[in-house]
Amino acid sequence: MKKLFILIALFVSVQSFAQIETDTHVFWQPGAKLTFDMFQGNLPDSVSMKKMTDMSYYFEISKGFWAALDIPKSKRGWKNGMVEKYYFCAAMDKKNSFFIVRDSTELKYAQLVFDICELSTRISIRNLDQFVASINEDIDKPVNGAISIQYMTCLNDGKQFGKEATHALYVNVIGTHNEAEYQKFRSMIDDLLEELESYATSEEEIRRLISEKPDKGYKLAPSYLDDFKKRG
Repeated sequence: MKKLFILIALFVSVQSFAQIETDTHVFWQPGAKLTFDMFQGNLPDSVSMKKMTDMSYYFEISKGFWAALDIPKSKRGWKNGMVEKYYFCAAMDKKNSFFIVRDSTELKYAQLVFDICELSTRISIRNLDQFVASINEDIDKPVNGAISIQYMTCLNDGKQFGKEATHALYVNVIGTHNEAEYQKFRSMIDDLLEELESYATSEEEIRRLISEKPDKGYKLAPSYLDDFKKRG
């Protein structure tokens, strides 16, 4: 019986850390880590490779901040109180990511870049969740339509953080291979991921963004059709 409980615990642990991926993309999940075989892109031409190695960059991770805003399909849906649904997730394009040097140092740098992308989505979700909570405070019926107004602002909040944090990481860590600076960044990002754990990417969000199919009675907001899987 004791062995059975151990096996069940191991199964649950493996399941909770299972990596969600397609033929082309890997999606950030708690406890799941990037591996070398996920980086399936071709190496760049010699000129581009020299530029990278001159800056001590030995990998390319093509990560993206995927997002979608779904709205009721019909006026009746709006009148009946259906509210917008929003989804965010961090994705990595396997076919455009590669290693020039395959070693544990470069892999941990790539993982940190991907973790920053996930943190960016959490910032967007937090800001949008807080906005929704504030406009619905002390009212009986959720306000619909307001999320669409604030959606891009909150989306860009997360993207801007990701852009600035990733730039700082490349300048202070990846380009210098400074282990002390890496540990500082790693600790800071881990602390923020823990602080915003309640806003972590859910499997539901990933499945929605992979399928490109909104829930019944909803459609993707037309204004954001072109921005659905934009690289971030």
